[in-house]
Amino acid sequence: MDSNILTAFNQGKHEEAIQAAVKAIDADPKNPKRYAVLTTMLISLKALDQAGELLAKARALFPNDLELQYTAGLFAYAQADFPAAAAWFTKCRQDDTLKNDATYMLALSYQQAGQPKKALAFALTAHELAPKQTDAALLAADLLLGEQAFDAAAEILKPLLEARQPQVLFTYGMALSAAGKDGSAYLDAAKQLDPKGYDQKAGTVADINRFLRLQEGGHDGQA
Repeated sequence: MDSNILTAFNQGKHEEAIQAAVKAIDADPKNPKRYAVLTTMLISLKALDQAGELLAKARALFPNDLELQYTAGLFAYAQADFPAAAAWFTKCRQDDTLKNDATYMLALSYQQAGQPKKALAFALTAHELAPKQTDAALLAADLLLGEQAFDAAAEILKPLLEARQPQVLFTYGMALSAAGKDGSAYLDAAKQLDPKGYDQKAGTVADINRFLRLQEGGHDGQA
């Protein structure tokens, strides 16, 4: 039932999914996972007041449930309370089913908290736990770019190139270009596949100008 609700939500049927999640809780009020599912959807919709109320109720009922603690981490992250989010996600890494996601979110939390070295350590761990997971690889690559480890960033993304995902192609092209190599084919492919996304990414990547300055200065691109 929970997977069907989440599938409907991810297909954009938000109101339908929310109503189904409420009914699921009513049908089985002693199931903490159902509270976590509904809270997570509310967080995704930025209905933070409702999410906070439901989460508080659920955690009072199930104070030791790790999935609800993970959800508490998501809630803290959505509120930009990144130290609290990191604390929650750290607790959740003890659970095998949550470890991958919690490690990735821990990396994001440290990144947002302005601790890039800690973020990189956990991003690399998240990538090792799930090498085919695109978001973990991209996060690790972005953080490596910030550390000027351009070749290492490209190496992480290289196995994912066959899927031809625009963001992977873009970041890989950026890594090559920053390392003084020709990344234009990958950047062009990313732009062709997703022109709007390319423009957004090109407009928001804070390091683009630094990459250009490094290229002009003849930086060798080595980590």
